[in-house]
Amino acid sequence: MRQKLINLWQVGVDAAKGEDAVYAAMARENITEIDAIIAVGKAAASMALGALKALDDCAVETLIITKYGHGLAALDGYDNVTLLESAHPIPDENSLAAGLAMLNKVKSFGDDARLVFLVSGGASALVEHLADGLSLFDLQTLNMKMMAEGLAIGEMNKRRRQLSQIKYGKLLSHFNGAALDVFYISDVEGDELSVIGSGIGFYDEDLLQLRAEKTRVASHIVASNALARAAVERAAVDDGFEVICNEECLYDDVFELAPKLVKRIIDGEAGVYIFGGEPTVNLPPLPGNGGRNQSLGLAMAAHIYGRDDIEIIVAGTDGSDGPTDAAGAIVDGTTFSDAAGARLALEKADAGGYLATHGGLYKCGPTGTNVMDVIIAIKTTR
Repeated sequence: MRQKLINLWQVGVDAAKGEDAVYAAMARENITEIDAIIAVGKAAASMALGALKALDDCAVETLIITKYGHGLAALDGYDNVTLLESAHPIPDENSLAAGLAMLNKVKSFGDDARLVFLVSGGASALVEHLADGLSLFDLQTLNMKMMAEGLAIGEMNKRRRQLSQIKYGKLLSHFNGAALDVFYISDVEGDELSVIGSGIGFYDEDLLQLRAEKTRVASHIVASNALARAAVERAAVDDGFEVICNEECLYDDVFELAPKLVKRIIDGEAGVYIFGGEPTVNLPPLPGNGGRNQSLGLAMAAHIYGRDDIEIIVAGTDGSDGPTDAAGAIVDGTTFSDAAGARLALEKADAGGYLATHGGLYKCGPTGTNVMDVIIAIKTTR
């Protein structure tokens, strides 16, 4: 059953992979001649690879900014590709260097330039150019405070853009070229363009009106949580399962969500349950090792302890959960066997430490996408 869960989850991830999504979108839009590609986010390398393939692998000047370890060896053979890596979820000095490099690149384009701009989640931390008088310490302090408070992504981005000279439409206000196509992989509720990556690719209506006669601007969402979940549902049905529910509802604190989600599964019919979104978690002053998916998975495990008919995967589609190298958790009726240890781990935000010693940690590495989190539960009996 565990392998079935992993296979279904991977189907969802593959359906939203940046390379395939961008390639297909550029083909649909008939984009064949451009001057440059800029890609930013956890899925930036995969998205850039798709764009380059859509252009028949021609040597287009390409700037990629992504998380450490999220580059792709497949890009090594391309000319004119620059890869910059920085930190996530807490920005570092390379985040500031990458932000300045991106801003300078956007400013450098002439009147006839045609730019493809690729945006995925994670850009909020990976690139920044601060307002005058602010330091990296100010930026890091803000991010750590927001994470500790367990704020939703929309509220976090509102605060981030107050410090920024490139977020919420500010970056692309410096683009003076002829054509701009922005392709998004959405990791936010409602797929709101001004929220994805703190609006790093956002082009607001006022700016659109000012530039209408000079610059053609188009925005395209190429992958989302809904797309991933739909693929999981199709694969589950093809595998002979009944899909009981498929909902984007993970917008609450992990300890509020855990009992509600498990109750639906326990009270429901046998089959597959699919949930998507991005929960929040409040962190103690000195958090342990783990992220929101590991915490939610372990919290759900408490409510299925002793059962042999339910197994659940809770994982981030980008392949990482918070500051860890795990995507999330896979739990069943045995996971919470050390109840005292599990409760202490949850209290200290150290779910990853507990899961690692109880066979519940799920690692898959970078996936090439980032469409929030997906939970899949399989229940075998009524």
